[in-house]
Amino acid sequence: MLWIVLGSACLAYYAAIEYFSEGQPMTVVWIFLAVLFLVCYLWREYRKRHSGKKRPLWFRTFCVTSLCLLLVLLGVTASRIILSMLSSAEPSLDYIVILAQQDIEGETEAELVKRLDRAVEYLQENENTSVIVSGGWEADKGSSSARVMYQYLLRRGVERERIFWETYSTNTKENLSYSMVIAGGQQARMGIVASDYFTYRACRVARNLGMTTVEGIPSDTPAWLLPHRLTTEVLRVLEDKFLGI
Repeated sequence: MLWIVLGSACLAYYAAIEYFSEGQPMTVVWIFLAVLFLVCYLWREYRKRHSGKKRPLWFRTFCVTSLCLLLVLLGVTASRIILSMLSSAEPSLDYIVILAQQDIEGETEAELVKRLDRAVEYLQENENTSVIVSGGWEADKGSSSARVMYQYLLRRGVERERIFWETYSTNTKENLSYSMVIAGGQQARMGIVASDYFTYRACRVARNLGMTTVEGIPSDTPAWLLPHRLTTEVLRVLEDKFLGI
């Protein structure tokens, strides 16, 4: 019965994402999980009816060991992401970078606004910190992401002389690479303002670029969407590790 409940919950969550937040990436993962739970249910029923037949010990050992290793891998990756979500940056960093592109399809404008508001909060608490808004041209806005963020920060009272911007980046790696040049190189003490689930991967990209002092400054994700964001982020982190990125 538990497998049926879990499978139904996955299908219901998939339907909610598609209805309330159309365009989210990798929603098929919830269909996959629903099918997986159904298979587990059918397997359990099959085992009940054929309880007299036992699989070879080596086969059972292999299956249990593989499952345990997979769960450990997923658990360790998820725990690293969650710890980054709960982190807080040290005060008086040299620069903070606000990511416009997070390599996440289906990201809502509200999530970008949350990042900007989180940046404003940090800048108000740390008057000696400057901010870099990083993002290239977006056809739907008729402007660069950096300019849109720049104007928003001005409206929120951030001084012009504290805001730097670059308008050529198209992904997170370019965001951070170009911002590092503006900040004066790898030795700059930098904070990355990113959606909470993305903080771990963003800091990892920065460290791979050679930045020595990198702090995550996470902004909140809508609670109902967080399970999907966290699940897909675990898969993306594992994909990056597998590809050696």
